[in-house]
Amino acid sequence: MATRAVYSFTGFPSTPERHLYLHHDGYPTGAAWRFATALRHNHEASAFLTSFLITQPRAEVLSSAEQSADAEYRYQVRLLERTAPCLQVRCWRRLPGGSSWQPRCRPMALAVFIQRFLPGELL
Repeated sequence: MATRAVYSFTGFPSTPERHLYLHHDGYPTGAAWRFATALRHNHEASAFLTSFLITQPRAEVLSSAEQSADAEYRYQVRLLERTAPCLQVRCWRRLPGGSSWQPRCRPMALAVFIQRFLPGELL
């Protein structure tokens, strides 16, 4: 069974907000695996979106997060510009047959998300 998800990326240099749709493994463990794969490709926070696109070649570009009515999960990855740039992720879930998004996890550092949903993953 496919667990569909939309991944939105904001705050990346010279890039407007970007939305991607993936047809399977959209639950938090699958998203954590995708995020860890992108980080292994390149650890730099500012390069995360590019790494995600490279490591997820089947991702479909959407014009908005709402474009995919069948997604069960939604993730927002933000690049926070600080002294040391860092990545933050939020997650929502839409219950089957529902129309509204319910928070699944509060905003947290991407590394914390990965450790929470994919324990033991080495970055």
